[in-house]
Amino acid sequence: MQEGAAGSKCKQPTTTALSNSSIPNNPNKLNKRNLEDGNCKEMITREQVPVHSEKRNTIHGIWLEAKQQAIRAFMPKGYPDSVTADFFHFAKWQFLHNVAGAVTGVLSTQSLLYGLGLGAQSIPLAAALNWIIKDGLGQLGGVAYAAFISDRFDSEPKRHRFQATVAMQLASILELITPLWPHMFLLIASISNIGKNIAWLASSATRAQMHRTFALRNNLGDITGKSGSQGTAAGLIGTGIGILLSAAITALSTPTICATGIEIAGSPSLSVLYIFTAFVPFSILNIYANYQSNLYVTSSTLNVPRAEMILYDIFSKTPKNELFNPEIKSISSLIPTPRNISSRETFVRPYHSLFKIPIVIEPSLHHYHSPTYNKNLFWALEQKGFCHNEEYFILYVPKHHNLGRKKISWGSIKLPISQQHVALWFSQKAQPKDLIKGFAHACIVRYKLEVDLKMPSESDCVLKIINSTHPWVDELTEGLFTDLVRKNWDIEYLYLAEKEDGRLYVER
Repeated sequence: MQEGAAGSKCKQPTTTALSNSSIPNNPNKLNKRNLEDGNCKEMITREQVPVHSEKRNTIHGIWLEAKQQAIRAFMPKGYPDSVTADFFHFAKWQFLHNVAGAVTGVLSTQSLLYGLGLGAQSIPLAAALNWIIKDGLGQLGGVAYAAFISDRFDSEPKRHRFQATVAMQLASILELITPLWPHMFLLIASISNIGKNIAWLASSATRAQMHRTFALRNNLGDITGKSGSQGTAAGLIGTGIGILLSAAITALSTPTICATGIEIAGSPSLSVLYIFTAFVPFSILNIYANYQSNLYVTSSTLNVPRAEMILYDIFSKTPKNELFNPEIKSISSLIPTPRNISSRETFVRPYHSLFKIPIVIEPSLHHYHSPTYNKNLFWALEQKGFCHNEEYFILYVPKHHNLGRKKISWGSIKLPISQQHVALWFSQKAQPKDLIKGFAHACIVRYKLEVDLKMPSESDCVLKIINSTHPWVDELTEGLFTDLVRKNWDIEYLYLAEKEDGRLYVER
């Protein structure tokens, strides 16, 4: 380009920006580059390449590079666009949870070794066998727990993850006290190890379901892998802190020699006191961080508590003149979002239904094989009161005072059979929409009995409720499925029934 050329149409730019894609992979080949701007050509030298494409040697540049590498190592690909906005807060509290857990793990193991006899300069064969036996018993306890819980890990991941954290800390406390009763090492350590195995199993089983709530690009595997990396880093930091605390406790517990030359042996109770003092703050932090991280998990699947909250909102917010009216208007505005329900969920305390009359889903039929229930059970299986056949069956059980203390077992719930309740079964052909419809119909019966106090609760009257509300259920569920999907609820995988073997086959 000739400088000072008269009538030149181009102006000398002060800064020329190049995209990263326009720079060759080999920077040594970037000596000159011709850029065309209309009829003008401009020679760009290497010194004119933007600063952001050069390797930065400043402190700020090194910090930015380290930050970028940390994001690549510990965050999913495409972060923050590949995950929900809550993932960072969840990961932050989960990191603190893992650090504190690693510290308490080191301290409890130190106390366990004291109880095993490490302080006596050697560990005999019997002590080694005790260690192996307590591990074996702990693993058996974890297997039994997994069989009992079943799919409730997916249904209520926050509750079981929080319970796992509490179980882990209680098990660690048991390990802390083993030096006080070394002759009971096997009993105490076995109970503790059962608690730890239950905690490890519950924590692992709920991890995938919780990570799935953060995935935006079908990247569950990437999120799980990066969460594992975060846990490893947190574990290393926590282990380092635990080792430092353990060394300090060991120094304080080491026998000392007084001025007279007499050795003063360290007391086991004093060692436990030192360990417990260091253990408590990290144990509290571990549980608190777990609680905080759970607050950022939003489950979009439907289980009994979440489905009850959705339906109760619809019933309670619908005007009385439109409630149970077949010509129902749109209910889309009445359906809460998963985030709204998540903020109202409780995972620390037991769940208490918003409905006063409890519901039991797919209980064993033998509970109702008695002269008291035979007629009502027959009507329920015949779907008496229904306007047309459905893939579910509803049985209303009024309160009785002459049935003793017999109880119905439904998952973790024990309900006296003499208590007023509604029982619900599904047929073997029931699809997810049938499950939602049947549950909604049963909840309508419960709500109708609660709000209409003048209505008798005899079985004949309940059949009339089932019959009068059936058309409303048909209209309600017609738009309910679409509205639930529109509000980001997952209706493909439902956790309304505890087990599949409770389904019924009834010849019609």
